[in-house]
Amino acid sequence: MKLFMDRNRIYLVCFYFSMSFFYLSFALGEEDPVPMLGYILALIIFIVLSHDSLLQVISQSTGQAGTTSELSFFSAFVELNRKIHNFLEVDDVLVLVNDTLKEKVQVRKVIYLLSHELFPSSLDASTDSQNNLLLRGWPDEGAWGFHNAEFEQLLEKNHQLVSLNDAAAPVARAFAETGTSLLIPVVQHEKVLCVILIGRSDNAKHYTQFEQQMFTFLANQLSIILDRIRIYQKIVQKTALDHAEKVQVMQSLSANIAHEMRTPLSTIRASISGCEEYLPQLLEGYEYSAEMLPEKFSPIREDHRNSILGTPRRIQLMIDQANTVIDMLLMNLRENALDPKLLQVIDARKMVEQAVDRYPFKTGESEKLFLHLKDNFAFLGVESLCIYILFNLLKNACYSLQSATKGEIHITLERGSSANLILFRDTGLGIDPGIVGKVFEGFFTTKHDGTGAGLAFCKRTVNSFGGDITCNSVLGEYAEFRISLPLLARA
Repeated sequence: MKLFMDRNRIYLVCFYFSMSFFYLSFALGEEDPVPMLGYILALIIFIVLSHDSLLQVISQSTGQAGTTSELSFFSAFVELNRKIHNFLEVDDVLVLVNDTLKEKVQVRKVIYLLSHELFPSSLDASTDSQNNLLLRGWPDEGAWGFHNAEFEQLLEKNHQLVSLNDAAAPVARAFAETGTSLLIPVVQHEKVLCVILIGRSDNAKHYTQFEQQMFTFLANQLSIILDRIRIYQKIVQKTALDHAEKVQVMQSLSANIAHEMRTPLSTIRASISGCEEYLPQLLEGYEYSAEMLPEKFSPIREDHRNSILGTPRRIQLMIDQANTVIDMLLMNLRENALDPKLLQVIDARKMVEQAVDRYPFKTGESEKLFLHLKDNFAFLGVESLCIYILFNLLKNACYSLQSATKGEIHITLERGSSANLILFRDTGLGIDPGIVGKVFEGFFTTKHDGTGAGLAFCKRTVNSFGGDITCNSVLGEYAEFRISLPLLARA
């Protein structure tokens, strides 16, 4: 099949066969064409068997020796150059170069040494800090004996290709140790970004001027690409550092704000506890006064009386909700995971019922909630955080129903063979397919007054329990959140 991979060979074989058929036509004009036909068939067999030798003789006689090799070399490097400019990862570029050189250019071995700027986080702490170049093997060659300060200083001074025949002592040691015969420095702005050591089956064979030109072309293209990657990585690193600084500032600021908010909330809670204790007696005294002096104290309607009695509890629930928001914001800004020692066995049904009982529904909202808790299970978690998760989902669902002016909320427990599920579904607005994948990102929100902290908090918390939460939605029909929790190991 190799014959049909070379255009020159195809043309040559076609030419041989054309000549053969030309003579065949002459033979058919003879009285006895059989002998001539035999000669021509023998000629065809000879041409096919001696094709490579004939091709070489013809190429040399026409002054085109090496054309086939040069064409294949050139094609391989042009195709490689076209592909490598599409990557922004060093690994991807070097793997492609490695594979192409071995498959297309008959290179047996390719060894890379990369500047530490391309792998800043992977530098060996033992590397000499006085050395400006600081190359390292890729991907995992480890330390080479030839790789020392003398070798790197030579590379800094000499930015040219070096072959086995004209190698200085440090490079000659590198060739001997690695079984290579050509050193290709990749340089950008007088800075060595990469060194490539090339080895082939016959390292004693000279590299032609054309081959060296093609490897120089490859080095020039790699210098552009690796420099672009180096700059890109610096931008990414700076962005990450800027983000980390911003998060640190936000953590400090949020902690201060949280402290300032919790103090008055605690005071309100303490005050409302006193009101809750004495309010029934005060109302009873008022009702007695209204009965005795109706002209001075007007009677209170029963629904108003019940509303007044329920006020302390509603205030406490709102305080809990405010503390929940504070906890969610702080947790989203914390990078450390939840301590596994805090996890306790939780009864899913009781947790859901407690969350629903404590949630401050507005008028008419609780009537649209339906619980399906028959398939109960237990799991490891933190009850207060689980209740906060359901609070957040209830809040979003109620908002969705109010905006859509329709719908219901269903909370369902399901036991599974690999995980247990809490299904939270509302048939309100639904979620746009374009943003379903973003709803768990920190600070992402579609509400004008939203913080984007709620669902991100839910995701991080469920993940800390060893589970996960996902969203499935059809716009205008429903939104369903699936909380999967690990099965509780039996004692």
